[in-house]
Amino acid sequence: MKNRFLLLISILSLVDVCFSQSTVYNQGNHRIREEWLDLGLQSIPKAIRKKGIHRFDSSYLLHYNDSLGANFNASPLFAVWMGKEQGLSERRYQNSRGMLFTANYKSFSCYAMIMENQSVFPVYQQDFVKHHGEFYPGSNSYNQQNGMVPGAGRTKPFKAQGFDYAYSQGGMQWKIHQRFSVYGGNAPLRFGDGMRSLFWSTHNQVPLIGGILQITPKLRYYIAKGRLFDLIRKPVYANVESPYYKKGYSMNALLFSGNHFQLGAVYQTIWEGGDSLQERPFSPLFWIPLPGFDRLANQRVSFPQWGVIGSIEPVNNLRLYGEAFCRGLNSHATSYQIGAKYCITFHNRFFMSFNASFTSVGNTFYGETYGLSFSSNNMPLGSLIGNGTKEVLLLGKLAYKRFYIDFTLQNYASESGKSILFRDTYTLEHQVIHGIGEFGFVLNPISQCVIFVSLDYRKGSSSTPTRFLFAGMKTSLFPNQHVY
Repeated sequence: MKNRFLLLISILSLVDVCFSQSTVYNQGNHRIREEWLDLGLQSIPKAIRKKGIHRFDSSYLLHYNDSLGANFNASPLFAVWMGKEQGLSERRYQNSRGMLFTANYKSFSCYAMIMENQSVFPVYQQDFVKHHGEFYPGSNSYNQQNGMVPGAGRTKPFKAQGFDYAYSQGGMQWKIHQRFSVYGGNAPLRFGDGMRSLFWSTHNQVPLIGGILQITPKLRYYIAKGRLFDLIRKPVYANVESPYYKKGYSMNALLFSGNHFQLGAVYQTIWEGGDSLQERPFSPLFWIPLPGFDRLANQRVSFPQWGVIGSIEPVNNLRLYGEAFCRGLNSHATSYQIGAKYCITFHNRFFMSFNASFTSVGNTFYGETYGLSFSSNNMPLGSLIGNGTKEVLLLGKLAYKRFYIDFTLQNYASESGKSILFRDTYTLEHQVIHGIGEFGFVLNPISQCVIFVSLDYRKGSSSTPTRFLFAGMKTSLFPNQHVY
Protein backbone atom coordinates (compact mmCIF):
# COMPACT_ATOMS: atom_id res chain seq x y z
CA MET A 1 0.00 0.00 0.00
CA LYS A 2 2.80 2.41 0.88
CA ASN A 3 4.56 1.66 -2.42
CA ARG A 4 1.37 2.49 -4.34
CA PHE A 5 1.03 5.73 -2.40
CA LEU A 6 4.59 6.78 -3.24
CA LEU A 7 4.01 5.83 -6.90
CA LEU A 8 0.92 8.07 -7.02
CA ILE A 9 2.92 11.02 -5.69
CA SER A 10 5.66 10.38 -8.25
CA ILE A 11 3.16 10.30 -11.11
CA LEU A 12 1.51 13.54 -9.95
CA SER A 13 4.88 15.24 -9.69
CA LEU A 14 5.35 14.68 -13.43
CA VAL A 15 2.03 16.23 -14.44
CA ASP A 16 2.37 19.57 -16.24
CA VAL A 17 0.03 22.50 -15.76
CA CYS A 18 -1.28 24.76 -18.46
CA PHE A 19 -4.41 26.23 -16.81
CA SER A 20 -5.09 28.98 -14.32
CA GLN A 21 -5.86 28.33 -10.68
CA SER A 22 -7.58 30.30 -7.99
CA THR A 23 -7.64 28.43 -4.67
CA VAL A 24 -4.58 27.60 -2.58
CA TYR A 25 -3.94 26.59 1.01
CA ASN A 26 -1.41 28.55 3.04
CA GLN A 27 -1.71 29.33 6.73
CA GLY A 28 1.63 31.06 7.21
CA ASN A 29 2.07 33.27 10.26
CA HIS A 30 4.51 35.75 8.76
CA ARG A 31 2.11 38.28 7.26
CA ILE A 32 -0.47 40.66 8.66
CA ARG A 33 -3.83 39.17 7.75
CA GLU A 34 -6.96 41.03 6.79
CA GLU A 35 -9.33 38.61 8.53
CA TRP A 36 -9.44 37.89 12.28
CA LEU A 37 -10.33 34.23 11.60
CA ASP A 38 -8.11 32.47 9.05
CA LEU A 39 -9.07 29.09 7.58
CA GLY A 40 -5.97 28.97 5.37
CA LEU A 41 -7.82 29.10 2.04
CA GLN A 42 -6.71 31.94 -0.23
CA SER A 43 -7.40 33.08 -3.77
CA ILE A 44 -4.59 33.95 -6.17
CA PRO A 45 -4.60 35.39 -9.70
CA LYS A 46 -4.20 33.23 -12.77
CA ALA A 47 -0.96 31.35 -13.10
CA ILE A 48 1.69 32.86 -15.35
CA ARG A 49 3.56 30.50 -17.62
CA LYS A 50 7.26 30.52 -16.73
CA LYS A 51 10.32 28.44 -17.49
CA GLY A 52 12.92 26.54 -15.53
CA ILE A 53 12.75 26.64 -11.74
CA HIS A 54 9.87 29.16 -11.90
CA ARG A 55 7.64 26.85 -13.94
CA PHE A 56 5.35 25.79 -11.09
CA ASP A 57 5.66 28.89 -8.88
CA SER A 58 1.93 29.64 -8.92
CA SER A 59 0.41 26.31 -9.99
CA TYR A 60 -0.10 23.05 -8.16
CA LEU A 61 1.25 19.99 -9.94
CA LEU A 62 -2.20 18.67 -10.84
CA HIS A 63 -5.00 21.00 -11.90
CA TYR A 64 -8.41 20.80 -13.52
CA ASN A 65 -10.52 23.80 -14.55
CA ASP A 66 -13.90 23.51 -16.25
CA SER A 67 -15.81 25.93 -18.44
CA LEU A 68 -18.06 27.04 -15.56
CA GLY A 69 -15.15 28.29 -13.47
CA ALA A 70 -14.85 25.40 -11.01
CA ASN A 71 -11.35 24.13 -10.36
CA PHE A 72 -9.65 21.27 -8.59
CA ASN A 73 -6.00 21.09 -7.54
CA ALA A 74 -3.75 18.43 -6.03
CA SER A 75 -0.19 18.44 -4.80
CA PRO A 76 2.01 16.03 -2.86
CA LEU A 77 2.95 16.85 0.73
CA PHE A 78 6.09 15.56 2.39
CA ALA A 79 8.62 16.19 5.14
CA VAL A 80 11.83 14.19 4.95
CA TRP A 81 14.64 15.16 7.30
CA MET A 82 17.41 13.60 9.35
CA GLY A 83 19.44 14.97 12.21
CA LYS A 84 21.68 14.42 15.20
CA GLU A 85 20.94 15.25 18.81
CA GLN A 86 24.05 16.14 20.78
CA GLY A 87 25.08 13.43 23.21
CA LEU A 88 23.00 10.67 21.63
CA SER A 89 24.09 8.14 19.03
CA GLU A 90 20.71 7.35 17.47
CA ARG A 91 19.76 9.35 14.40
CA ARG A 92 16.59 11.43 14.51
CA TYR A 93 14.44 11.58 11.43
CA GLN A 94 10.98 12.08 9.98
CA ASN A 95 9.47 10.45 6.91
CA SER A 96 6.09 11.98 6.11
CA ARG A 97 4.18 11.86 2.84
CA GLY A 98 0.69 12.80 1.86
CA MET A 99 -1.58 14.67 -0.50
CA LEU A 100 -3.28 18.06 -0.49
CA PHE A 101 -6.46 18.75 -2.47
CA THR A 102 -8.15 22.12 -2.96
CA ALA A 103 -11.27 23.02 -4.91
CA ASN A 104 -13.58 25.93 -5.43
CA TYR A 105 -16.64 26.97 -7.36
CA LYS A 106 -17.92 30.53 -7.22
CA SER A 107 -18.23 31.41 -3.50
CA PHE A 108 -17.46 27.89 -2.20
CA SER A 109 -13.90 26.73 -1.37
CA CYS A 110 -12.58 23.66 0.40
CA TYR A 111 -9.46 21.63 1.01
CA ALA A 112 -8.49 18.20 2.31
CA MET A 113 -5.16 16.66 3.22
CA ILE A 114 -3.92 13.30 4.46
CA MET A 115 -0.51 12.42 5.90
CA GLU A 116 1.25 9.20 6.91
CA ASN A 117 4.29 9.54 9.16
CA GLN A 118 7.14 7.65 10.79
CA SER A 119 9.22 9.79 13.13
CA VAL A 120 11.98 9.54 15.70
CA PHE A 121 11.86 12.89 17.50
CA PRO A 122 14.41 14.47 19.84
CA VAL A 123 14.00 13.55 23.50
CA TYR A 124 11.99 16.57 24.68
CA GLN A 125 9.47 16.07 21.87
CA GLN A 126 9.23 12.33 22.61
CA ASP A 127 8.44 13.11 26.26
CA PHE A 128 5.69 15.55 25.34
CA VAL A 129 4.08 13.18 22.82
CA LYS A 130 4.18 10.13 25.13
CA HIS A 131 2.76 11.99 28.11
CA HIS A 132 -0.22 13.28 26.17
CA GLY A 133 -1.28 9.83 24.99
CA GLU A 134 -4.57 8.07 25.57
CA PHE A 135 -5.71 6.57 28.89
CA TYR A 136 -7.03 3.01 29.06
CA PRO A 137 -8.97 1.76 32.11
CA GLY A 138 -7.30 -1.02 34.06
CA SER A 139 -8.41 -3.09 37.02
CA ASN A 140 -7.75 -0.35 39.58
CA SER A 141 -6.59 2.69 37.63
CA TYR A 142 -6.00 4.19 34.20
CA ASN A 143 -2.86 3.42 32.20
CA GLN A 144 -1.47 5.77 29.58
CA GLN A 145 -0.45 4.31 26.22
CA ASN A 146 0.65 5.52 22.79
CA GLY A 147 0.99 9.28 22.31
CA MET A 148 -0.41 12.41 20.66
CA VAL A 149 1.59 14.61 18.28
CA PRO A 150 0.47 18.27 18.51
CA GLY A 151 -1.35 19.31 15.36
CA ALA A 152 -1.23 15.77 14.00
CA GLY A 153 -2.53 12.44 15.30
CA ARG A 154 -2.45 9.61 17.81
CA THR A 155 0.61 7.40 17.62
CA LYS A 156 1.56 3.78 17.80
CA PRO A 157 5.10 2.52 18.46
CA PHE A 158 7.63 2.58 15.64
CA LYS A 159 10.92 0.77 16.23
CA ALA A 160 12.45 1.44 19.65
CA GLN A 161 11.77 5.14 20.21
CA GLY A 162 9.75 6.25 17.21
CA PHE A 163 6.13 6.98 16.40
CA ASP A 164 3.93 5.80 13.56
CA TYR A 165 0.87 7.96 12.98
CA ALA A 166 -1.49 9.14 10.29
CA TYR A 167 -3.98 11.96 10.24
CA SER A 168 -6.19 13.97 7.95
CA GLN A 169 -7.57 17.50 7.92
CA GLY A 170 -10.14 19.32 5.91
CA GLY A 171 -12.08 22.54 5.84
CA MET A 172 -14.55 24.52 3.79
CA GLN A 173 -15.92 28.03 3.56
CA TRP A 174 -19.05 29.08 1.67
CA LYS A 175 -20.40 32.58 1.27
CA ILE A 176 -24.09 31.78 1.00
CA HIS A 177 -25.18 35.39 0.98
CA GLN A 178 -23.51 38.77 0.89
CA ARG A 179 -24.04 39.02 4.64
CA PHE A 180 -23.67 35.39 5.73
CA SER A 181 -21.08 32.65 5.25
CA VAL A 182 -20.45 29.26 6.82
CA TYR A 183 -17.26 27.33 7.54
CA GLY A 184 -16.50 23.91 8.94
CA GLY A 185 -14.36 20.79 9.04
CA ASN A 186 -11.48 19.93 11.32
CA ALA A 187 -9.10 22.52 9.89
CA PRO A 188 -6.49 24.15 12.18
CA LEU A 189 -8.14 27.56 12.55
CA ARG A 190 -5.99 30.57 13.39
CA PHE A 191 -7.44 33.51 15.34
CA GLY A 192 -5.72 36.88 15.56
CA ASP A 193 -2.08 37.71 14.90
CA GLY A 194 -0.21 35.77 17.57
CA MET A 195 1.45 32.41 17.01
CA ARG A 196 -1.36 31.03 19.17
CA SER A 197 -4.34 32.56 20.88
CA LEU A 198 -5.31 32.19 24.52
CA PHE A 199 -8.59 30.47 23.69
CA TRP A 200 -7.82 28.57 20.44
CA SER A 201 -4.69 27.61 18.49
CA THR A 202 -3.72 25.73 15.34
CA HIS A 203 -2.77 22.45 17.05
CA ASN A 204 -6.49 21.65 17.36
CA GLN A 205 -8.25 19.29 14.97
CA VAL A 206 -11.81 19.58 16.18
CA PRO A 207 -14.88 18.69 14.08
CA LEU A 208 -16.93 21.87 14.01
CA ILE A 209 -19.23 24.03 11.98
CA GLY A 210 -19.61 27.78 12.21
CA GLY A 211 -21.02 30.88 10.63
CA ILE A 212 -20.11 34.53 10.10
CA LEU A 213 -22.86 37.16 9.98
CA GLN A 214 -22.00 40.56 8.49
CA ILE A 215 -24.32 42.76 10.57
CA THR A 216 -22.98 46.04 9.15
CA PRO A 217 -20.01 46.76 6.88
CA LYS A 218 -17.82 47.05 10.02
CA LEU A 219 -19.53 44.67 12.46
CA ARG A 220 -19.31 40.86 12.28
CA TYR A 221 -20.73 38.10 14.45
CA TYR A 222 -19.00 34.69 14.61
CA ILE A 223 -20.39 31.41 15.91
CA ALA A 224 -18.90 27.90 16.13
CA LYS A 225 -20.18 24.57 17.44
CA GLY A 226 -17.93 21.53 17.76
CA ARG A 227 -17.28 18.17 19.35
CA LEU A 228 -14.19 17.67 21.50
CA PHE A 229 -12.61 14.36 22.50
CA ASP A 230 -10.08 13.93 25.26
CA LEU A 231 -8.21 10.66 24.87
CA ILE A 232 -9.71 8.92 27.91
CA ARG A 233 -11.33 5.58 27.18
CA LYS A 234 -14.61 4.88 28.96
CA PRO A 235 -14.54 1.92 31.39
CA VAL A 236 -18.11 0.90 30.53
CA TYR A 237 -19.10 0.44 26.88
CA ALA A 238 -21.15 -1.78 24.59
CA ASN A 239 -19.14 -1.69 21.36
CA VAL A 240 -15.94 -3.51 20.38
CA GLU A 241 -13.72 -0.60 21.42
CA SER A 242 -14.22 1.83 24.27
CA PRO A 243 -15.08 5.35 23.03
CA TYR A 244 -13.51 8.56 24.29
CA TYR A 245 -15.18 11.10 26.53
CA LYS A 246 -17.14 13.54 24.42
CA LYS A 247 -17.64 17.25 25.07
CA GLY A 248 -19.43 20.02 23.21
CA TYR A 249 -17.70 23.25 22.23
CA SER A 250 -19.50 26.53 21.68
CA MET A 251 -17.97 29.88 20.68
CA ASN A 252 -19.54 33.29 20.06
CA ALA A 253 -17.63 36.43 19.05
CA LEU A 254 -18.55 39.96 18.03
CA LEU A 255 -15.92 41.99 16.16
CA PHE A 256 -15.94 45.63 15.11
CA SER A 257 -13.42 46.64 12.44
CA GLY A 258 -12.51 50.29 12.00
CA ASN A 259 -10.13 51.84 9.50
CA HIS A 260 -7.00 50.99 11.48
CA PHE A 261 -8.24 48.95 14.44
CA GLN A 262 -10.36 45.99 15.54
CA LEU A 263 -12.17 45.47 18.83
CA GLY A 264 -14.26 42.51 19.87
CA ALA A 265 -15.57 40.17 22.54
CA VAL A 266 -15.40 36.35 22.74
CA TYR A 267 -17.51 33.92 24.81
CA GLN A 268 -16.95 30.15 24.73
CA THR A 269 -18.14 27.20 26.80
CA ILE A 270 -17.73 23.43 27.17
CA TRP A 271 -20.82 21.19 27.46
CA GLU A 272 -20.65 17.74 29.03
CA GLY A 273 -21.56 14.93 26.63
CA GLY A 274 -22.23 12.08 29.07
CA ASP A 275 -20.35 10.03 31.63
CA SER A 276 -18.51 6.70 31.87
CA LEU A 277 -21.77 4.76 31.40
CA GLN A 278 -23.22 6.37 28.31
CA GLU A 279 -23.16 9.34 26.00
CA ARG A 280 -25.95 11.86 26.20
CA PRO A 281 -27.11 14.39 23.61
CA PHE A 282 -26.40 18.03 24.25
CA SER A 283 -29.18 20.24 25.49
CA PRO A 284 -31.19 21.99 22.74
CA LEU A 285 -29.88 25.23 24.27
CA PHE A 286 -26.42 24.25 23.02
CA TRP A 287 -27.48 25.00 19.44
CA ILE A 288 -28.79 28.51 20.09
CA PRO A 289 -26.31 30.85 18.32
CA LEU A 290 -26.24 33.39 21.17
CA PRO A 291 -24.13 33.51 24.35
CA GLY A 292 -25.55 33.12 27.85
CA PHE A 293 -28.04 30.29 27.35
CA ASP A 294 -25.53 27.83 28.87
CA ARG A 295 -26.50 29.26 32.29
CA LEU A 296 -30.05 27.96 31.73
CA ALA A 297 -29.13 24.42 30.59
CA ASN A 298 -30.23 21.41 32.59
CA GLN A 299 -26.84 19.69 32.24
CA ARG A 300 -23.26 20.35 33.27
CA VAL A 301 -21.66 23.27 31.44
CA SER A 302 -18.31 24.89 32.20
CA PHE A 303 -17.94 28.41 33.46
CA PRO A 304 -17.47 30.45 30.28
CA GLN A 305 -14.18 31.76 29.00
CA TRP A 306 -15.05 35.35 28.21
CA GLY A 307 -12.91 38.30 27.24
CA VAL A 308 -11.98 41.06 24.84
CA ILE A 309 -9.69 41.07 21.83
CA GLY A 310 -8.27 43.96 19.89
CA SER A 311 -5.64 45.26 17.51
CA ILE A 312 -4.52 48.61 16.13
CA GLU A 313 -2.24 49.70 13.27
CA PRO A 314 -0.58 52.97 14.35
CA VAL A 315 1.57 53.06 11.20
CA ASN A 316 1.77 51.07 8.00
CA ASN A 317 3.06 47.48 8.32
CA LEU A 318 2.84 47.50 12.15
CA ARG A 319 0.02 45.92 14.18
CA LEU A 320 -0.32 45.90 17.97
CA TYR A 321 -2.68 43.23 19.31
CA GLY A 322 -3.96 41.88 22.59
CA GLU A 323 -6.39 39.59 24.42
CA ALA A 324 -7.72 39.64 28.00
CA PHE A 325 -9.79 36.73 29.33
CA CYS A 326 -11.23 35.13 32.43
CA ARG A 327 -13.19 31.95 33.17
CA GLY A 328 -16.38 32.76 34.99
CA LEU A 329 -15.49 35.24 37.74
CA ASN A 330 -12.50 33.27 39.04
CA SER A 331 -9.56 35.60 39.68
CA HIS A 332 -7.14 32.64 39.41
CA ALA A 333 -8.21 32.18 35.78
CA THR A 334 -7.42 35.71 34.57
CA SER A 335 -5.25 35.54 31.43
CA TYR A 336 -3.95 37.97 28.83
CA GLN A 337 -1.73 38.30 25.77
CA ILE A 338 -0.09 41.40 24.28
CA GLY A 339 1.96 41.50 21.11
CA ALA A 340 3.30 43.44 18.15
CA LYS A 341 3.77 42.36 14.54
CA TYR A 342 5.76 44.12 11.82
CA CYS A 343 5.97 43.05 8.17
CA ILE A 344 7.43 44.80 5.15
CA THR A 345 8.46 43.95 1.58
CA PHE A 346 11.10 45.82 -0.41
CA HIS A 347 10.98 45.80 -4.22
CA ASN A 348 9.27 42.36 -4.24
CA ARG A 349 12.61 40.76 -3.35
CA PHE A 350 13.33 41.30 0.30
CA PHE A 351 10.76 40.41 2.97
CA MET A 352 11.05 40.99 6.72
CA SER A 353 8.65 40.01 9.51
CA PHE A 354 8.86 40.15 13.32
CA ASN A 355 6.27 39.10 15.88
CA ALA A 356 6.77 39.52 19.63
CA SER A 357 4.21 38.51 22.27
CA PHE A 358 3.86 37.97 26.00
CA THR A 359 1.21 35.59 27.35
CA SER A 360 0.13 35.06 30.96
CA VAL A 361 -2.23 32.12 31.61
CA GLY A 362 -4.16 31.85 34.87
CA ASN A 363 -3.75 28.81 37.10
CA THR A 364 -7.25 27.50 36.28
CA PHE A 365 -8.00 29.16 32.92
CA TYR A 366 -8.40 25.90 30.95
CA GLY A 367 -10.33 24.21 33.76
CA GLU A 368 -9.74 21.94 36.72
CA THR A 369 -11.72 18.80 35.81
CA TYR A 370 -11.33 16.81 32.61
CA GLY A 371 -15.08 16.55 32.06
CA LEU A 372 -15.45 20.27 31.47
CA SER A 373 -11.91 21.39 30.65
CA PHE A 374 -11.14 23.56 27.61
CA SER A 375 -9.09 20.80 26.02
CA SER A 376 -9.03 18.39 23.11
CA ASN A 377 -6.78 15.37 22.56
CA ASN A 378 -5.50 15.89 26.13
CA MET A 379 -4.09 19.34 25.27
CA PRO A 380 -5.42 22.83 26.09
CA LEU A 381 -7.31 24.57 23.30
CA GLY A 382 -5.05 27.63 23.50
CA SER A 383 -1.49 27.52 24.78
CA LEU A 384 0.17 24.10 24.52
CA ILE A 385 1.89 24.75 27.85
CA GLY A 386 -1.38 25.07 29.74
CA ASN A 387 -2.47 26.56 33.05
CA GLY A 388 -0.20 28.70 35.17
CA THR A 389 2.41 29.77 32.62
CA LYS A 390 3.99 33.01 31.49
CA GLU A 391 5.49 32.91 28.02
CA VAL A 392 7.50 35.20 25.75
CA LEU A 393 7.54 34.36 22.04
CA LEU A 394 9.64 36.03 19.34
CA LEU A 395 9.05 35.01 15.73
CA GLY A 396 10.90 36.29 12.70
CA LYS A 397 11.50 35.76 9.01
CA LEU A 398 14.04 37.32 6.66
CA ALA A 399 13.79 36.43 2.98
CA TYR A 400 15.65 37.50 -0.13
CA LYS A 401 14.26 36.13 -3.37
CA ARG A 402 14.12 32.37 -2.62
CA PHE A 403 16.46 32.30 0.37
CA TYR A 404 15.04 32.69 3.86
CA ILE A 405 15.86 32.56 7.57
CA ASP A 406 13.13 31.67 10.09
CA PHE A 407 13.57 31.81 13.83
CA THR A 408 11.45 31.18 16.92
CA LEU A 409 12.60 32.18 20.42
CA GLN A 410 10.60 31.02 23.42
CA ASN A 411 11.02 31.62 27.14
CA TYR A 412 8.40 30.44 29.60
CA ALA A 413 8.00 29.94 33.32
CA SER A 414 5.39 27.64 34.89
CA GLU A 415 3.66 28.06 38.21
CA SER A 416 1.33 25.76 40.11
CA GLY A 417 -1.28 25.51 37.38
CA LYS A 418 -4.10 22.97 37.67
CA SER A 419 -4.00 19.93 35.38
CA ILE A 420 -6.75 19.77 32.77
CA LEU A 421 -6.86 15.97 33.11
CA PHE A 422 -7.90 13.74 35.98
CA ARG A 423 -4.33 12.54 36.38
CA ASP A 424 -1.05 14.46 36.04
CA THR A 425 1.28 12.84 33.51
CA TYR A 426 3.33 15.63 31.92
CA THR A 427 5.26 17.75 34.40
CA LEU A 428 6.07 21.24 33.21
CA GLU A 429 9.53 22.57 33.90
CA HIS A 430 9.77 25.72 36.00
CA GLN A 431 11.79 27.57 33.38
CA VAL A 432 12.52 26.87 29.71
CA ILE A 433 14.56 28.73 27.09
CA HIS A 434 13.95 27.45 23.59
CA GLY A 435 15.14 28.58 20.17
CA ILE A 436 14.58 27.19 16.66
CA GLY A 437 16.42 28.60 13.64
CA GLU A 438 16.01 27.52 10.03
CA PHE A 439 17.86 28.49 6.86
CA GLY A 440 16.46 27.36 3.55
CA PHE A 441 15.79 27.77 -0.14
CA VAL A 442 12.28 27.83 -1.65
CA LEU A 443 11.90 25.46 -4.57
CA ASN A 444 8.18 26.03 -5.08
CA PRO A 445 6.35 28.98 -3.45
CA ILE A 446 2.76 27.75 -3.87
CA SER A 447 3.40 24.48 -1.99
CA GLN A 448 6.16 26.00 0.16
CA CYS A 449 8.50 23.22 -0.95
CA VAL A 450 11.86 24.03 0.62
CA ILE A 451 15.23 22.47 1.29
CA PHE A 452 16.47 23.50 4.71
CA VAL A 453 18.85 23.08 7.62
CA SER A 454 17.64 23.78 11.14
CA LEU A 455 19.04 24.07 14.66
CA ASP A 456 16.85 23.44 17.71
CA TYR A 457 18.19 24.42 21.14
CA ARG A 458 16.21 23.92 24.35
CA LYS A 459 17.31 24.30 27.95
CA GLY A 460 14.98 23.46 30.83
CA SER A 461 15.39 23.83 34.56
CA SER A 462 15.07 20.06 35.14
CA SER A 463 16.20 18.45 31.85
CA THR A 464 19.36 17.96 29.85
CA PRO A 465 19.89 20.78 27.31
CA THR A 466 18.91 19.84 23.75
CA ARG A 467 21.07 20.70 20.76
CA PHE A 468 19.47 19.22 17.69
CA LEU A 469 20.77 19.83 14.16
CA PHE A 470 18.80 18.46 11.22
CA ALA A 471 18.33 19.02 7.48
CA GLY A 472 15.99 17.88 4.77
CA MET A 473 13.21 18.79 2.38
CA LYS A 474 9.56 19.56 3.10
CA THR A 475 6.36 21.28 2.02
CA SER A 476 5.95 23.70 4.92
CA LEU A 477 2.31 24.69 4.51
CA PHE A 478 1.44 23.66 8.05
CA PRO A 479 3.11 25.36 11.06
CA ASN A 480 5.57 23.66 13.39
CA GLN A 481 3.77 22.72 16.61
CA HIS A 482 6.82 21.62 18.64
CA VAL A 483 7.09 24.90 20.55
CA TYR A 484 6.74 23.98 24.22
